[in-house]
Amino acid sequence: MSSQLGLMGLGTMGSALARNLASRGFHVSVWNRSPEKTEDFIRHFGESGFTGSPSLEEFVESLEKPRKIILMVPAGGPVEELLQDLLPLLELGDAVMDGGNEHFRDTERFQESYITKGVLLLGCGISGGEEGALKGPSLMPGGDPQAWESFRPFLEAIAAEDFFGKACVSYMGKGGAGHFVKMIHNGIEYAEMQMLAEIYDVLKNLFRLSNDEIAEVFNDWNESELNSYLLQASVDVLKQKEADLFLLDVISDEAGQKGTGVWTVEEALKLGVAAPSITEALFIRMLSNQTHVRRPLHAQFKEEAPVPNQTVGNFTELAEKALLLLRLAHFDQGFSLLREGNAYYEFGIDLSEAARIWQGGCIIRSKILAPLNSALKEPADSLFLYGFAETIFKEGLPALRQILSLTTGLGFATPVMSAGLQYIETLKRDRLPTTFIQALRDRFGSHGYQRIDREGVFHSQWK
Repeated sequence: MSSQLGLMGLGTMGSALARNLASRGFHVSVWNRSPEKTEDFIRHFGESGFTGSPSLEEFVESLEKPRKIILMVPAGGPVEELLQDLLPLLELGDAVMDGGNEHFRDTERFQESYITKGVLLLGCGISGGEEGALKGPSLMPGGDPQAWESFRPFLEAIAAEDFFGKACVSYMGKGGAGHFVKMIHNGIEYAEMQMLAEIYDVLKNLFRLSNDEIAEVFNDWNESELNSYLLQASVDVLKQKEADLFLLDVISDEAGQKGTGVWTVEEALKLGVAAPSITEALFIRMLSNQTHVRRPLHAQFKEEAPVPNQTVGNFTELAEKALLLLRLAHFDQGFSLLREGNAYYEFGIDLSEAARIWQGGCIIRSKILAPLNSALKEPADSLFLYGFAETIFKEGLPALRQILSLTTGLGFATPVMSAGLQYIETLKRDRLPTTFIQALRDRFGSHGYQRIDREGVFHSQWK
C-alpha cells in the first residue's frame, strides 16, 4: 500500500515522530541513510504502520501523490545534501518539511532552490525532545502557505495541546519564520535553564540543602505561578540516582550546546535588541569549558565556605517571586527579538500564536504563557507594559534585589539572574547615564549629540 507521508532520518527525534504519526492512524514510509537502521526500526515497531525502504527511489515511489516528506536529519550539510539528492526524484506539487534545528536563513536558501522546481519546502521548528516528538511536540512551521496546508492535517494530529485543548501548531509565516521562532524559543530556554542552575547552586552550596530537599523546594514552586516543564524536569534531575549516588553529583560541569543559542545572540546583535540574560546564559556555557583556567583559580583563591544570614524558608519565599520576574524578563527579551525580527524580515508572525503554541509540548512551556497569549493580542513594546505584569514586577523586584545582594556579597556566580535584574533596572529608568557616553563620544570623536531642550544634532567645541 502507498504511504500517506514519508519520514527520513531515524535518529532519536525521527523515530519518535514516526511512531507518533503511526499512532494517529497514518501509514508512514521510513528511510535512513544506513539501511540497517531502517530494518531495525521496522523490526522493533512492526510493519502495520510503516513501510521501510532501502533506497531513496523506492522510498519516493512508496508515497501517495502529491508526496509529503518530513526530514529529520542533522541541520546544515546533511540536510542540504539530502535535499539535493531528493529533488530530482520529486514532482510538481510535492512537499518537503525540514524538521531539524535549521538556521532560518538556510531554510530560505533551500526554499528558493526547491520552488524553482515547483516543489514546496516547509521549515518547521519542533520542540519537546524525544518525549515530545513521541507524545506531542510544539510545532512551528514556516514557508509557503500551500506547503503548510499540505502538512497541516498531520501536524495538527500529532501536536501537543495548549491550555484549552487546541493543537500546539500554527503557521508562523513565510520563509524561515518557523525556524526563526524555534531559534528564539531555544534562546529563552538557555536563560531559563541557567536561572534554575544558579538557584540550585545557591540552595546546595550556601544553604547546604540535599538534592532531595532542593527537589522538594522545586516541586513546591511547581505548584505555584512558577509552574513549568523545566522546573518539573529539574525535580527529576535532582532525584535521579545510580546505586547510592545522585547522578547530578557525578556529571561533568562542562556544558554543551548545538548552536541555536549562538544564532539567537547573533540575531540580537544584528537587530539591535538587548538580550542580556540569553547572552549570559550562552557565555556561562563557554566559561564552563574553561576548566584549565577555573580549576587553578579555584585552588589559588579558595575561600571559606559562605554562611547565609537568613533562613532557607525566607530565601525560598523571596526566590519564588524573583524567579517569576526573571522568567518574564527572559520572555520579554525573546518576544522583543520576535517583534523586531518579524518587522525586519517581514515574516508575518502572530506573536500571540507563538505564545499559545508554546503552552504544550515544548521545553519552555510554563504557566506564564496563559496571560502572555491573551496580552499579546494587543500590541505593546514590552511584556512589562501589560497589566498582568504589574504584580509580578512589584513583588519580584525587591525580592530579586535582596537575593542578589546576598549571593553577590557571598561570592556566588549568578550571571543570568544578575543580567535579568540589570535589564529590568535599566528598562525602568526615565533617564540613563548614557548622556555621559554621548558627551564623551563628541569630546573625542566629534560624533555629535541630540538635546532634550531643542531639535537637531549638535557638536561642542570642548576645552
